[in-house]
Amino acid sequence: MPTAAQLTDPVAEHGEGPVWDGDGGRLLAVDLEQGDLLVVSPGGEVAKHHVGDALACVRPRSGGGWVVAARRRFALFDGVDALLAGREEPRMLTPLWDDERLRFNEGGCDPWGRFWCGSMAYAGNDLSGRAVGVMWRLDVDGSARAVLEGLTVSNGLQWAPGAQRAHFVDTETGRVDLLHVTETGEVLDREPWVDVAATTSDVGGHVGARGQGRPDGLVLDGEGGVWVALNGAGAVARYDADGRLTEVVAVPVPGVTACTLGGTGDGDDGTRGGAVLYATTSTQGVDLDAHPSSGAVFSLPVDVSALPPLPFGG
Repeated sequence: MPTAAQLTDPVAEHGEGPVWDGDGGRLLAVDLEQGDLLVVSPGGEVAKHHVGDALACVRPRSGGGWVVAARRRFALFDGVDALLAGREEPRMLTPLWDDERLRFNEGGCDPWGRFWCGSMAYAGNDLSGRAVGVMWRLDVDGSARAVLEGLTVSNGLQWAPGAQRAHFVDTETGRVDLLHVTETGEVLDREPWVDVAATTSDVGGHVGARGQGRPDGLVLDGEGGVWVALNGAGAVARYDADGRLTEVVAVPVPGVTACTLGGTGDGDDGTRGGAVLYATTSTQGVDLDAHPSSGAVFSLPVDVSALPPLPFGG
């Protein structure tokens, strides 16, 4: 089993939402409940900028800049470097709900330029573990609407370019599902695709108990494969386009939250093959004496190509 190497110091309480910034040649991620944007260089140096009381997901915009999901609303900004230098702050859009027990968690953009992000209840309150999450869609005109309800821990979500279906994780189901979506952004069907718990019953990373990983964030590669973070197992699993488990990468801490593919830092942008797998990790619920590297970003060169992240069109 290949093992991802530690790329950064522990930099997040709950790292999430990694995405490759092809123009900047760097990785972006978030420290979700601290509300910090993390900017990771190929050498592992990290710059932070505090955005709000939570920051769940960041994706590029087609005209330049970035869209983010904060705690209860979407926001836009024009430049990472301007944000880090204090020359810009995100433009916050209207909050989408009032209940402070809920927050955004993870999302992605569809091939038509819309940004989707799902919500969940904060751990530890009376809604935790209940199906109160909602998938929200931000359209290119800045309007937002709920498109799928009854979710518990809305997690990894990605379309392939030109596809009318997305791979999607609601962690509590233990599955990766397919969301069949129209060009106008309506969800037609939700179809179970892979039972992660069943297919990884023998999987345990360096630190995780076998079969105890729960599907978290995911990323698609250029060969049609789907990489899924196994939170609790210290691993990332890859499935081929037909849903067969083809590879497992060990991560030396248990709380593996999300993954993405990007450039190598050796002059290759990752889209031509030989990409790097990046994994974010969490300190939450982890014995930090036993796993002091929790909260770091880990990486591993892999023999697949990366898909550039689909951008938001607004």
